[in-house]
Amino acid sequence: MNPLAGLLSNPDFVRSAARLIGAAAPQITFGKTAIFSKWEDVRDILNRDLDFLIAPVNGPRIEAVNGPFILGMDRSETHLEERRALYAAMRTTDWPALAQRAGKDADDILKAVKAGDTLDIVNGYARPVAGRSATALMGIAGPSEADLMRVARALFHECFLNLNDDPKVHKKALTAFGELKPWVEEEIAGRRKKKEHGDDMIGRLITEGALDDDAIRRTVSGMLVGAIDTTATCVAYILDVILSRPEVKCEVLKDLNDPVRMRGWCYEALRFRPHNPIVIRQAAADTSVGGKAVKAGTRVICFTLSAMHDPGVFAWPERFDPERPEELYLHFGGGLHPCAGRALNGVQIPALVSRILARDPVITEKIRFEGPFPDRLTIKLRA
Repeated sequence: MNPLAGLLSNPDFVRSAARLIGAAAPQITFGKTAIFSKWEDVRDILNRDLDFLIAPVNGPRIEAVNGPFILGMDRSETHLEERRALYAAMRTTDWPALAQRAGKDADDILKAVKAGDTLDIVNGYARPVAGRSATALMGIAGPSEADLMRVARALFHECFLNLNDDPKVHKKALTAFGELKPWVEEEIAGRRKKKEHGDDMIGRLITEGALDDDAIRRTVSGMLVGAIDTTATCVAYILDVILSRPEVKCEVLKDLNDPVRMRGWCYEALRFRPHNPIVIRQAAADTSVGGKAVKAGTRVICFTLSAMHDPGVFAWPERFDPERPEELYLHFGGGLHPCAGRALNGVQIPALVSRILARDPVITEKIRFEGPFPDRLTIKLRA
């Protein structure tokens, strides 16, 4: 690894650089790129969806491997119709029951791990649990759990993380799309034939009747893409942050049975190492943010990692405080295009983290990556 790559892979260095940029140069423009690091500026950009567009950023990649999905569409009649249908289908979800199910899946995995044994937190724990939750929520199973996880990762990489348009990543995603599309189409057709729609996203979307079958497929597939690896990445990063700070770990251990405070601890840990440190939009026309001029067509980078260390909003930003208001966090975007799975993340991630912390864990091997994804985090469970 070259020295620069080594620094950029060091979360402490990246966070320190983010704080420095936020303090010294919170508004930077060069050519057709602008970077905003103040919390108020970032929130303003995310809330102004008519001025700062998402379609030029995410749309082409998502449409190439899935067809249109709301996280790649700007405000329009189609976007509002499909967004309304998605949230209507999610509105009746029993989130506590889903979290309880995820907790049982996690417990089943942990029962097989004896005191003194090691566990890969990513592929041996968080990803399979998240995959099972995604199946329960959305109704997509795939031929196997491994197939579902593999396909979702390939599509997630292309849709949201392939910012340099790597052709190898694109080709892999196209192959994954060729697998996923018939799985979902067959599931929808099978339920229509049986006239048993089911109580999950596919079933509710069929029952509502607001979308045709292809729109249902696109919506459910788009939700699946981020569901598994977002959870796995968050769990890995949260545990890495907490276990590397003994004084923080001691405080967190007092709240393992308090879901609300555990969510606060998890969001604080993600503030120090977010799964996605930037959000990107494109200026639709000449405008300004916080008094800074932004020209039409400018690629606008919202540096959310820096914004969540803005001392004007996060008092004593280096302090861990699980009671900060949740609306201040930028982990799951905002405005018209927040992460559609944030409700599930809010209950599932703390459930997974608390069960590991209850086993007195210690990290035995640093996080290994597969491309942009944490792919292995080895932990010894001592209790």
